[in-house]
Amino acid sequence: MQKITLRNVIDIIQRTLNSIDDRFVNHGEQVAYIMLCILKEHGGYSKEEILRICTVSIFHDIGAYKTAERDTLLELDYSTSNAHSVYGSLFIKYFSPLGDLSKVILGHHLFVKDLANISVIGIPNEALLLGLCDYVSIINLTLGSVKESYLLSRKDRYSPEHISLFIRANRKYNFTQKLNSGSYIDELYDFLGNRLVTRDEILSYARMLTYSIDFRSEHTVRHTILVEAISFQLAKLYGFDDEKLTEIKISAALHDIGKMSIPIEILEKPDKLTFDEFEIMKQHCIIGYNILSDLNIDDIRDIASFHHEKLDGSGYPFGLKSEDLSTEARIVAISDILSALIGSRSYKESFPKDKTIAILNDMVHDNKIDANLVELTITNYDFIISEATIESSALMNTYNNLMNNYLELLEYIS
Repeated sequence: MQKITLRNVIDIIQRTLNSIDDRFVNHGEQVAYIMLCILKEHGGYSKEEILRICTVSIFHDIGAYKTAERDTLLELDYSTSNAHSVYGSLFIKYFSPLGDLSKVILGHHLFVKDLANISVIGIPNEALLLGLCDYVSIINLTLGSVKESYLLSRKDRYSPEHISLFIRANRKYNFTQKLNSGSYIDELYDFLGNRLVTRDEILSYARMLTYSIDFRSEHTVRHTILVEAISFQLAKLYGFDDEKLTEIKISAALHDIGKMSIPIEILEKPDKLTFDEFEIMKQHCIIGYNILSDLNIDDIRDIASFHHEKLDGSGYPFGLKSEDLSTEARIVAISDILSALIGSRSYKESFPKDKTIAILNDMVHDNKIDANLVELTITNYDFIISEATIESSALMNTYNNLMNNYLELLEYIS
């Protein structure tokens, strides 16, 4: 598997979220850069601590894609709102390598006056700093500049110590001017971008991104979890080593990220799609391909994006043929089909084993999917489904716990 940097991961997440709503383009990066300057001026954080806090700052609004608050978050005088903060903090907690920083996200829309009432959940100092950085970015995006007097007038929200820290950092690094010129981007990624991420970290980030699609389609989340689990079992039976298995799991976790841009009424339609609707749905493959392109991860991109290609060239988005499709891509393609067959929707029941196997054999006969991999699947069908069900159930339990925690924590923090 090709080496992946933190910059690659951030680019994937930013591109995917921007495909839904481009109003947040650069906002996360601006907030992270302001945070970088403030923490350097503070002097009490190690380089690794600053790197992790800045990374979580980039993703601070990931929960906004779940809630209706997205339409108001960039308003200068927004009302205090916590739904997206709660939701985003739980995605960071459960599905990222930054789980210990989840409360930084949780508290970034709380003010100094709020802390005494919710002290039991331990909102950290960095959460209030993140809220200040978030507000400074919004001021800059709205007014084009950030005047010290404006912040000094908001002592009802932010502590005098934090405002003073901001003023010192801005005078030293002149970061508000860099925000307007765009020169902050290179400086931010010079600090963040070259750090290599481990395979486990990549998988965590991939799940964070993929599962956040549930604000549009919970069915898609459940399907993706099962595709990842089936792909892993089939690839393991094929004999791939641990590195290749991780590559396949990451690719399977990302295989439907293009659905972020598909209209919800198509993703969650209770009946079969019309021809025109299916043509729109098919675009998710090329959208996913574009999101994952030009990031030095072509291996993952191709495995993830080719899951609807067919050996005879009749698939999409590129009409590739057998010689263009790797074993890894063929595994994810078969896993995608198998998940769809055994999954239930409002308009179809889960297919039984005999019907599922018959459909797979028909597709082999028509030269659509790999005969050897289908034989391996059928020979080990019960084992694959059993193990994949156990693995996907564990992930679904985590996902369901997130949803339960969301409701409990939102009620408390509100």
